[in-house]
Amino acid sequence: MRIGLITDIHFSVSDAAGGAHAATPDLGACIEDFRNGSLDFVLQLGDMINGTPERAEEELRQVLPMLKKYTGTIHHVIGNHCLAVPQKDLLRNLGMERAYYSFRKEKFRFVVLDGMDVSVLNEPETGADRALLRSCLARPELHDYCGAVGKRQIEWLHSELQEASAKKESVIVICHFPLHPATTDLKHGMLWNHREVRKLLEAYPAVRACIGGHYHYGGHAKEKDIHYLVLPAFVNRAEHPGTAWSVAELLQDRLVVTARSGEVVLDLELNRTDDA
Repeated sequence: MRIGLITDIHFSVSDAAGGAHAATPDLGACIEDFRNGSLDFVLQLGDMINGTPERAEEELRQVLPMLKKYTGTIHHVIGNHCLAVPQKDLLRNLGMERAYYSFRKEKFRFVVLDGMDVSVLNEPETGADRALLRSCLARPELHDYCGAVGKRQIEWLHSELQEASAKKESVIVICHFPLHPATTDLKHGMLWNHREVRKLLEAYPAVRACIGGHYHYGGHAKEKDIHYLVLPAFVNRAEHPGTAWSVAELLQDRLVVTARSGEVVLDLELNRTDDA
């Protein structure tokens, strides 16, 4: 299985932010690589737009046709900058029924989380989520541009992991925000309730890896036999042009991430030692 990976495009129509003129040719090159890469699908891992005040909808209107030049399937992830467009409008434009979902390919189940489920940009669904939001906002070390996975989504995640385990599927978890502190820094932050989510993932040997973005320089950590990957941001491509986007080859027991130059960036063993 071959998967195209791109995150944190931060597409902008503002000249001050580099603008569409700077991003368009490079994004075009990315899509051309994906078109020629014999991919099964592409993962767009969030922050597709810069979310510039009063220009966010125009950013979305301009970037979507570029991405749609890739004629295969793109699975989208919601990032914090994305919600500069109202979520209902954003999901409609992306062809998504809701912000968290799962899909299957061969013996793998991909579980896509909504890290902005509980956030200042999204109305909490339950009393527990409202309490979680208040408690997180009261902690100055937790950035108000990040968010958390809410109660109903946690319950859904639990059921997805149970079902995948029963069907002997391997699980790859996708989230815009980093889930492991070793894969980010204090400035960028991470999923507010990352500890709760990691504890749940660790309880299921079916979970092999977690893939995300948000931290623009990328990172990798391994804990309890789960790999946590954060991919470098497209918007910072001048600093790391070789990894502005990448391709992952997913085998039964390995995940190999290759840069656009052809260099192998990560070659990860996916076996869990606590498998039955």
